Amino acid sequence: MPLPYLRIFRYIDEIARVGSIRKAAESLFITPSALDRRVQDLEEELGAELFERHARGMRLTAAGEIFVHHVRAQRADFERVRSEIENLKGLRKGTVSVAASQAMAFTVLPEVMNRFRQVNPGVSFMVKICDHASVVKALREFETDLGVVYNIPKSADIAIQFEVEQRLCAVMAEKHPLAHANTVKMRDCLRYPLALPDSTLGGRILLENYFAHSSLKPKIVLESNSFEMLRNFVRSNDAVTFQIQIGAELDQVKDGLIARHIEDRSLARQSLSVAQLKGRPLPLPALRFMSMLRDALTGK
Repeated sequence: MPLPYLRIFRYIDEIARVGSIRKAAESLFITPSALDRRVQDLEEELGAELFERHARGMRLTAAGEIFVHHVRAQRADFERVRSEIENLKGLRKGTVSVAASQAMAFTVLPEVMNRFRQVNPGVSFMVKICDHASVVKALREFETDLGVVYNIPKSADIAIQFEVEQRLCAVMAEKHPLAHANTVKMRDCLRYPLALPDSTLGGRILLENYFAHSSLKPKIVLESNSFEMLRNFVRSNDAVTFQIQIGAELDQVKDGLIARHIEDRSLARQSLSVAQLKGRPLPLPALRFMSMLRDALTGK
């Protein structure tokens, strides 16, 4: 049974997350009137309003922002303490939360999760697939233990634990004219229609920097925030899309697609980063999973 202060922490966190007493009450299995009363009691105890109440819902005040940050830090630290207590009995239970870019969803992340659970069957995972900016936001708001993302924005409060350099690959239909070559040049790709990741995805920044300095202009026929959409689109035409090598499955045909390394000195290389919130002690399952992920990504 949750400790009393952890219960009210959970209540406040959920209201801040959904922006509504009614919606929060539904997910917390409590009546809206009872939940509102708990919030008012806490505000009276603190001597400050935590929420601005509007017809459309609830919005955090400046005091509320401070309190919610404290709430999320305390809840995360409680999970770490619980993990350490479990460790006294062996790593039997726990949850590892990961926010990751789409490229990780295809191969490496599920493979490492399965391998980890073979050794630690009591550990479960919560995985959110999102863009690089949302990964940083999830780390800051204590929504995830680890962030695994390509081209992560540099930030003073984000600690990068390790990085792996990634080359950009061209992905195309298996019978595409460029598919017979072992590597391709970017100028070769630009002769064909392009299906590009949109600006929310880290690879797009790399491509835009290249296009800005190229005499060849891209013919963009599709933009999407979904790699699955891009891959499905190029499967049945002569368009080319791009993906980092970790999710591209090089040198093998899969589902009618093939990926080829791009050889071009003017195309900068970026890194896939595994990061956490600076100063936040991680639960033991997350630390051990990060170690296994490091070995998988660095080839150890």
